[in-house]
Amino acid sequence: MKLYIMPGACSLVPHVALEWTKADYELEILDHDSVKSEEYLRINPQGSVPAIVDGDTVVTQNIAVQTYIDAKYPDANIFGSDSSPAKRAEIMQWLAFINSDVHKGFGPLFGPDDFVSDKAVQADLKEQAKKKIVGLLKYPNEQLGTREYLTGTKTTADIYLYVILTWAKKMELDLSAYKNFNAFISRIESDAGVTEAIRQEGISKIESL
Repeated sequence: MKLYIMPGACSLVPHVALEWTKADYELEILDHDSVKSEEYLRINPQGSVPAIVDGDTVVTQNIAVQTYIDAKYPDANIFGSDSSPAKRAEIMQWLAFINSDVHKGFGPLFGPDDFVSDKAVQADLKEQAKKKIVGLLKYPNEQLGTREYLTGTKTTADIYLYVILTWAKKMELDLSAYKNFNAFISRIESDAGVTEAIRQEGISKIESL
């Protein structure tokens, strides 16, 4: 099994998940050039990470990759140990929210040229994007006021939120009003699987916002 990632990208989520499984896997670290190479585009024509190749099976899209890992290694409980319909829906709700709403909101910050060409308009677009992301992050911050993890126990949804918070710090988003994130970051960064995945990717822990 081979997992394709870019350091610090959302592919950190399935990377950590594989560390949790203790599975024997190969890691392929890409950069902004190799992710658009002809070789990789044959694996994922969208030119994005993550992607996983397991024999003849190729899976792309973050939640799909996580779902494949969960199905192959159910005892790792990457979605939590409670497999009831209600609890499984809760984890999927958080993953969908982070993947579809919050992650998508960073698009204008990572690639403003993809939206508008005028530099002055780009600056305004970035500010509006930051405000939207900050607004969206109110929801998980409130959730973490009553529990240590989004669904009560540590799952890949928490790792995805952690990735988002690393981006928020890099983009200098003002999350000072959200008092529950720093303790959450500390809990996530104390996880052995997270620590190992970060080491393999050659990135650093953020420690706090």
